[in-house]
Amino acid sequence: MKRGELIIAVVIFISLIIPIASANIFSDFWGQITGKATSEPASLTITVGNNAPTIPFVEAITAKDPAELSARSITFYFTAEDSDGAANLDDATAKAYFQKAGEPTRSNESCEAGSTSGNQKNYSCTIDMWYFDEPGSWTINVTIEDINGAHGENSSTTFTYNPYYGMEMSPTALTWPEVGLSATDTGSNNDPILVNNTGNAILEINITGYNLQGVTTLSEYIYANNFTVDNVTSGCSGTAMQNDTSLKVASASLGRGNLSLGDGQETLYFCLKGLPQDISSQEYSTAGTNNWVVEIVY
Repeated sequence: MKRGELIIAVVIFISLIIPIASANIFSDFWGQITGKATSEPASLTITVGNNAPTIPFVEAITAKDPAELSARSITFYFTAEDSDGAANLDDATAKAYFQKAGEPTRSNESCEAGSTSGNQKNYSCTIDMWYFDEPGSWTINVTIEDINGAHGENSSTTFTYNPYYGMEMSPTALTWPEVGLSATDTGSNNDPILVNNTGNAILEINITGYNLQGVTTLSEYIYANNFTVDNVTSGCSGTAMQNDTSLKVASASLGRGNLSLGDGQETLYFCLKGLPQDISSQEYSTAGTNNWVVEIVY
């Protein structure tokens, strides 16, 4: 190769190498001087969807009778479903309620989880109904949430709480102080009779009175229509009795309610209005005729 040709070749080689090398050198140098980033973070965002649970099944509850002066425990089952999987259901939020307008809600806020099948899980709930809870149709409301707080509910089912009629009363024997023939408006000395409603119906009170027979002279009587009954002190302006006849005490009504709170009670006062003027001085009682009957009427 001639000298001139060699010089030209060297020049060409250098012209190709210098731009590449200088680009790397100056790029690093310039980046160190200016602080220009050599990497950047990248953010990622993913939205995970959630489907609210549903309650496709609530067990039908047959009609229930109250338990006198106590609570009736009612157990039933419901099924919850979550399309995201049964494990997505939050067992701690499984709740059940019995509801009726105007009545206190009866509830169980810790229903028990049971078996699982696919996306479904069964729950068992027990709720106490009290003897004084109103008879009729009660709504069964069940709810549950998933672990994300989405809510499922079913209130499409009802059950019947039957009426129950019951009563207790005390005392069951009445006495009077000694009275003269001219005495009027004499009240019993151990009334009132306290009548307790041990069921869940609002009731009327009827009384069947009977003549009181002389214990010594059997042919003499103090008649039933000599007595009146009322729900206020002395009862002397109340309902006049008739022999062997059931009569409603006009002023009395036996509501339902929690006896421990003083609800569901009525008081009955008995008054001897006067005496037949042809009877003798002796003891008179129902022992020879019939005891008076206090009864509840729905």
